Amino acid sequence: RVEQMVTSSYSAARYLQRELIGDDGNALKIGDDKTTKPRVHVIGTAGLCAEIASAGFEVQGGPSKESRAGMTREELESYPFPDARVDAFVVGLDNEFNYRKLCVANVLMQHNPEAVFVATNEDAYDLVGVHAYHLPGNGALVKALEHCSGRRAVCVGKPSPLLAELIATDHGLDVGRTLFVGDRLDTDIRFAVESGMESALVLTGCTTAERVMELCSEKDRGKRSTAEEPMPNVIFPHMGMMG
Repeated sequence: RVEQMVTSSYSAARYLQRELIGDDGNALKIGDDKTTKPRVHVIGTAGLCAEIASAGFEVQGGPSKESRAGMTREELESYPFPDARVDAFVVGLDNEFNYRKLCVANVLMQHNPEAVFVATNEDAYDLVGVHAYHLPGNGALVKALEHCSGRRAVCVGKPSPLLAELIATDHGLDVGRTLFVGDRLDTDIRFAVESGMESALVLTGCTTAERVMELCSEKDRGKRSTAEEPMPNVIFPHMGMMG
């Protein structure tokens, strides 16, 4: 059912609602203007922009119509930055991310130091094809903006406990009776462990059987903590084995 699907775009929009919009859905928690929608600068897809806009925000950024991907010193100095206040920045996976988008977002952060800074997730990579090539994930984009802005984003996707709080609030989830199934130790299983859920790992995604064996061996020798890649309660080769 669609209403039971919780994406990182949805969690970002709900987090912004909680931080920037009052309980009545209209009164802002920031500034004195009670009629203007909070403005959000987005690095991400049209889908992310639409999700945030549907939650009651004015959205800028997103998919770029500019043909240039680069930015010179001279271009940055003369760039027509808007005067309007930006209340939040959201970084989601953007397959067209470039240096120009990074420059624009960084300067807007300079102009709006009190704005909320949100990452939909901080995934390092995804796997592509039979050779399992590492496709850089949203975490690479987030770290780029964090590094040049000197700020730290709030992650609202896995493994952040904020996501568990959102699901529990919006859907009445009892985390103590929940089994969370995923294919990554560093996001899925860590999310379950840190949120108080039971966890199951399926070996059809990013975490391989070899990686699990490696971590178990290192743990036995006392050479490595697995805080960032905790072990699940149970491991299945694939989802079909769960029946």
